[in-house]
Amino acid sequence: MSSSRLRLPLRLLPLAAAAILLAGCTAGPLYGAKGIDPATGASASALTAMRGRVSMPIAPTRTSQVFRNAMLYALNGAEGARDPIYELRYSVTASDQVSSLEAGTGIPSASLYRMTVDFELVRLQDGRPITKGQRFAMVPYDRTQQLYAAERAVIDARDQAGKAVAERVLSAIAPVLKREAENPAPVTPSK
Repeated sequence: MSSSRLRLPLRLLPLAAAAILLAGCTAGPLYGAKGIDPATGASASALTAMRGRVSMPIAPTRTSQVFRNAMLYALNGAEGARDPIYELRYSVTASDQVSSLEAGTGIPSASLYRMTVDFELVRLQDGRPITKGQRFAMVPYDRTQQLYAAERAVIDARDQAGKAVAERVLSAIAPVLKREAENPAPVTPSK
């Protein structure tokens, strides 16, 4: 076999490898363009059409409210839920764990704030849960002996944890919402 015949397949090897890798790719961007909206001329997606269609129950605690606010903004943007099709039910727990003590005094100097959210996305039409799960976020923060600074650090850690866990819950329910928007459930006749 001549060397020129051997070089041609070797040059095609990277292209063949790329084609094999891309052949298994079936996911697309969550908010990626699905088409052009004829009314506005803007690109439309299944999740954009779902904005304002997911409601959440009122939060019983301040910690739950931090998560709820971040989640509602991620789901619906700046507008409230209008004619909701789905409800995101949730339960929030939080804990503060000391991770470091000052040498000699035993006073806490660093902590971890952990927020855990159990969630269930329910289709309101039939009351059927379409997905559920649990996500958490941990945020480290420094403790000081100054009362105001220590309290502010806990509040900031709670806010960061609420936003982080909301992003994780969104990444869990967004594919389900996208699938639901593209393949809506059949309407059951009311009796």
